[in-house]
Amino acid sequence: MPYHQGSAVSVASIVTAAIVVVIGYRIGRAHAAWRDVRLAKHDVPVKRELAWGHTRPLLLGAFLLLLMFVVAAYSAGH
Repeated sequence: MPYHQGSAVSVASIVTAAIVVVIGYRIGRAHAAWRDVRLAKHDVPVKRELAWGHTRPLLLGAFLLLLMFVVAAYSAGH
């Protein structure tokens, strides 16, 4: 299969555009989080509970993914 330089340029431009979008999103979320911290002086316990409400499923998902990798590695070894 011949190598086409135009294809590589297209893939590189798509990846670059995706990276720019992701970085922009993360900067926006960080800015919003710090704004919430500044504004949340009165309702810190509520904000903390909300943050843990978002963090618990993330940690559970990461644990289950890690467990799945361990089980796959174990079964591949036996």
